[in-house]
Amino acid sequence: MKTYTTRFILALGLVFALTFGISSIQAQETETKPAKTTPAKTQEKKEHDHKGEHKDEHKGDHDHKAEKKADHKDEAEKKAPAPFTFKVAKENIQFTASGTWQQVPPRSRMLEKELKIVRVGKDSQDGRLTIMGAGGTIEANIVRWQGQFQQPDGSDTAEKTKTEKKVIAGQTVNLVDITGTYMDSAGGPFSGKPKVERAGYRMLAAIIQTESNGNYFVKLYGPKATIDKNEEHFKSMINSVKVAK
Repeated sequence: MKTYTTRFILALGLVFALTFGISSIQAQETETKPAKTTPAKTQEKKEHDHKGEHKDEHKGDHDHKAEKKADHKDEAEKKAPAPFTFKVAKENIQFTASGTWQQVPPRSRMLEKELKIVRVGKDSQDGRLTIMGAGGTIEANIVRWQGQFQQPDGSDTAEKTKTEKKVIAGQTVNLVDITGTYMDSAGGPFSGKPKVERAGYRMLAAIIQTESNGNYFVKLYGPKATIDKNEEHFKSMINSVKVAK
C-alpha cells in the first residue's frame, strides 16, 4: 500500500512537471515571437504617396501651361487689329477687311484701293491687294492673269488655274486661284520696265459682276506662304461685299 501511494504521488508530480514545462515553453515562445510587420504595404503606401506628389506636380505644370497658352491667346487677340470697312465705286461697293492688312496709297491711278498684307516667316516681300473697275469679258481677264504666271516645270498655267463661280449678296462672283512664278511689272503694266520673276508666288482674285457699277476686280498676290496665311481673310473680305442698289 505504501509502495502504491508512493508511485501515485510520483506520477502526479511527473504530470505536474510536464504540464508546467509545456506552459512555460509556450509562454516563452509568445514572448520571443516578433511582432508581425507589413513592409510591403508600407512601401506600397510610400510609392503611392510619391506618385500622388508627382501627379500633383504634373497637374500643376499642366495648369501652368494652360494659363500661359491663354495668356498668349489673349495677347494675340490684343495685337490683332479690328476689322475695318472701306468703299469703292463711288462708295457703292463696300468691303470689310480683317487681319494685319493696311490701307496704303495706290501705286497706279488705275487703282481705286490698295492694301498691304504684311509678310510672314521668311518671305522677302509683302502681299499686295488691289481693287479696280474695268471692262473686258470674264474669260479675257482670267487669261490675262494666267499670262502673268509661269510654271517651273514648263506646264500650262491655264491647266493649273482653279476657278469657281458663286453668288454673294446677289452678285455673281468669279474666283481665281493661281500659283507659280509671278512676272511682276514693278512699275505697272505700261511702265516699260523689265519684269521681275518672283518664284513661289500665289494669286487669289475675284471678279464681282454688278449691274449698276460694272465689273470690279479684286486681286491679292504675293509670296505663297503670306497668301496662304491670309487666304481666309481674303475669303472673308469677298464674302462681306455689299453693293448699293
